[in-house]
Amino acid sequence: MRKLLVLLILLMPLTAICGNKHKGLKLPVSRWREVQRMKPDSSIVTFTDTLYVQFKRKDSFSYHNRNGFIYNGGYTINEDSILDFGTANYKIAIKRPTTLVLTNSTGIYVLAPDLSDTGKLIVIEKEEKALPVTSIDQMIGHWTVYKRQAKEQDGGTIDNATTIRAIFITGESTDGKQGFVFSGSDPGNDPSWYVKSLGSDQALSCEGKSPRIFKVLRCQKGEMVLEEDGVKYYLKQFK
Repeated sequence: MRKLLVLLILLMPLTAICGNKHKGLKLPVSRWREVQRMKPDSSIVTFTDTLYVQFKRKDSFSYHNRNGFIYNGGYTINEDSILDFGTANYKIAIKRPTTLVLTNSTGIYVLAPDLSDTGKLIVIEKEEKALPVTSIDQMIGHWTVYKRQAKEQDGGTIDNATTIRAIFITGESTDGKQGFVFSGSDPGNDPSWYVKSLGSDQALSCEGKSPRIFKVLRCQKGEMVLEEDGVKYYLKQFK
């Protein structure tokens, strides 16, 4: 019976989101939380790394496993119902108002609407004054982007290869690298840039596949805000 159910899931057409192959496929703004996981053979497995997925406006997303990296970027869905996050992809087997089923070569993931507070943005109160950042040591830690605010003329297109998702500040080192910057398409062990220095004007200079300079607008109470070419990145040290 269980195998029959899985077979029906994998074969069920996604008419709700794939009815017209000539239109861009996208999902409505929504938040999802994994409630069940199965192996490809349909056997149910226990898990602790719960998958959270949020679909946002302009074909953008945010997803993470419990206590893991938060990935942000743009997604696509092709005519075969393949949901591509850039860093991972799944086949959408079922999409209903109360159920989202994703599959890949390693398993079947059943998600339900996320009604918890995991998606709330954590921001510093507006009236709090930003303290000056005078040393790279004030920034040491593993920072994950939880919000990106683009300039008004930005059309909403997100380039995973340049949009940052995480920064790891290590401080002074003998090789001259004071940290590492990861884009949305970088694997966890291969960052595209390294942090070269923090200037007196709070400019964070980075080198790598291209030179980049981020203005440090704020770094206090576990939150950091960076700006580059009118785009602001809000980062948090999640526990």
